[in-house]
Amino acid sequence: MDSVVGAFMMIRGKTLEEVGYLDEEFFLYGEDLDFAYRAKKAGWKVYYYPQVTVLHYKRRSSSQNRKRAQHEFYRAMHLFYRKHYAKTTPLWLHWLVMIGIILRGGTAMVREVLQPPGDSKQVREVAQ
Repeated sequence: MDSVVGAFMMIRGKTLEEVGYLDEEFFLYGEDLDFAYRAKKAGWKVYYYPQVTVLHYKRRSSSQNRKRAQHEFYRAMHLFYRKHYAKTTPLWLHWLVMIGIILRGGTAMVREVLQPPGDSKQVREVAQ
């Protein structure tokens, strides 16, 4: 598997030591995808074990503020792209990705996309 839903993951301690923990720059979405990507890049495998059943109330946290949840979804998409793909993406394709994120994520994403990397806390506070 490339990734599993972060609502329930079992992770070896040795994997955490090697790969690190969930990236706290992500909020609400994307941290599971980022972790799985980093783990696979470090040589670990991601498995899905269908015999395990977990009850997860999807969107329970985000239903209280749908606008913020939508912003965080696209912010996570932008953060993941910037962290793992932006440096190796041709400029023309980079701007297509940015335009797509802005069009889908709304006007708050314009500030997110145009700010320097590592300065997302300020935009997150504005989105609240």
